[in-house]
Amino acid sequence: MREAIVRDRGHLPALDGLRGVAILLVLGQHAPTRPLIDGFVGVTVFFCLSGYLITTLLLRELDGGGLDLRGFYRRRVARLGPALVVVVVVTTAVVLIARPDLRFAQTFAPAGAALTYTTSLFDWGHHPFASGDYFNYTWTLSIEEQFYLLWPLALFWSYRRDPRLLAALTAVLIGFTLTVDLYLGLTRAVKYDPHEYFGTDTNALPILVGAMLALVLHQRWLPRTLESLAPAALPALCLLPLLGYLNETYHPSLVIASGTGLALLALVGLLVAPRSAAGAVLASAPLRWLGERSYSIYLWNVLARAASINLLGHTWAGDLFWIFLFLTLGEASYRYVERPLRARFARRPKAPVPALA
Repeated sequence: MREAIVRDRGHLPALDGLRGVAILLVLGQHAPTRPLIDGFVGVTVFFCLSGYLITTLLLRELDGGGLDLRGFYRRRVARLGPALVVVVVVTTAVVLIARPDLRFAQTFAPAGAALTYTTSLFDWGHHPFASGDYFNYTWTLSIEEQFYLLWPLALFWSYRRDPRLLAALTAVLIGFTLTVDLYLGLTRAVKYDPHEYFGTDTNALPILVGAMLALVLHQRWLPRTLESLAPAALPALCLLPLLGYLNETYHPSLVIASGTGLALLALVGLLVAPRSAAGAVLASAPLRWLGERSYSIYLWNVLARAASINLLGHTWAGDLFWIFLFLTLGEASYRYVERPLRARFARRPKAPVPALA
């Protein structure tokens, strides 16, 4: 814990690199030739990292004397909303023009679910891929926002009483969602079962594990245990693509559970020993560049994929054209939509908002 204790108030470039790894895994599944069958494990990595970062920020705010819930939700909307609105509007227009075979509801119902962060519930209700997968990728955003709608309240209620109460609550929730994942994964085999794949309860596991890690580091608990786990970061990073390559489409919850374990080991290594080999690899400029633009790339790659397949099919040429499209669209979105509008909408209002104390 030596370096982590000194640097836990600063930004670690390797965390951007971990986002880069996560988006590469997801893209491996979305590519026209689909080299990674279970690349959705990258979403699990995103969730674990998100749970750590958001909970760390909330804990620091609570230690400062209160919790500005309005400010928190305003920042979430500013972070995700503008780029999402743009891509949903553009995608809707493209679908209306290019897919006249789709009914009105097949386009506007999933578009509305995307904008209201309810895609996971929409898909869980046995409507996945209703519009040919044009909006289905937003199920990941909906799970995060559903979680963070309640998590700050649970954190505020428990942490101010006793950090150990928060740890106990988080452990109970981790135990519950892990049990659900293992039960679904080990007792049946259903291809991309809506509950396993899109369920908020099944996908809460990595977010909760990341949140627990944030609490453990914030309270400086278990320093020797975390130090002993740090060397496993590099092997864990190497195993993530292998997990994505395996074909476990009939047991997606097992991929979530095992991916959570690997993401946790990677995070521990980066935070405890940021100058390790894993930290050096993830702090490299290409991975950091990808990580910084991962949200915009994630939003645009599906529409780019549809265009590539329509023009070139499931070929390597289609892969190259798809990469060119999503990098171009993602960079434009990041530079002209995501960054400027996030900075504008995340500003505090002139009249101060009372914080929970």
